[in-house]
Amino acid sequence: MEEYTDDQIRKIILVEYYKRSKKISKKPEMHIYNFPQLKEINNKIIFQNIKYFIDENLVRGWIDEEENHSFPGITRLTPEGIKLVEEK
Repeated sequence: MEEYTDDQIRKIILVEYYKRSKKISKKPEMHIYNFPQLKEINNKIIFQNIKYFIDENLVRGWIDEEENHSFPGITRLTPEGIKLVEEK
């Protein structure tokens, strides 16, 4: 299993959502937890990175909390998130 840093995980997620915003994604309906590069990553780590995006105002999204489960979602990148992807 390949180890990814938080920066690498964040890049994978942001780039995919950027592609979705430009309608050039090859997997527009795929949920974050199923992204091929992230398939082996602990879901808690993915969750923490999505929460970071929301807290830093890089995406519009939500955290759906239900008893012992929390489920994140991203609807779109903010202008700040788009700028971050385009600068890299």
